[in-house]
Amino acid sequence: MATRRFKSATMKFGVPLSVPGSRYVERCYGKHGKAYAHTPPRHSDLELVLVNESRQLWYTPGRYEDGHAYLADAVSKDSGWRILGWRMADGSMPLGEYDEIDPELAQIDYLPAPNPPRSPGPSVMCHPPGSLYGPPLPEVMNAAQLITGDSTAAAAS
Repeated sequence: MATRRFKSATMKFGVPLSVPGSRYVERCYGKHGKAYAHTPPRHSDLELVLVNESRQLWYTPGRYEDGHAYLADAVSKDSGWRILGWRMADGSMPLGEYDEIDPELAQIDYLPAPNPPRSPGPSVMCHPPGSLYGPPLPEVMNAAQLITGDSTAAAAS
């Protein structure tokens, strides 16, 4: 059964988040799914799932402060990356089960951009070695690389 997006005045209605024939499905709280009407707890460390026009995915540490401000010092607001969804860094699931999202079906123009940290000085993304984020992931992978597990092309580009 296809998961549906929550309604918004600025996006197409009835477009599924994923379909049974989707080649790759990302499991997270989708910005056009459960995370459309709900936010993480304030001052939460997150893993942001970002997507661009080429449907490449990027997993980056982030932080939710308040007021729909998803902070990430890895990208700028004008970088072309948009927030497909998020997961809690500690593995908790405050909104229940994750949405299943096909990046190929994402309505990029209607997804929010991550915000840079608000204040100068030390980054809000500082985490000690061995933190909840685990080993670094390749910076960018497209859906085909995620399906095949071949991250060498992503690391080379």
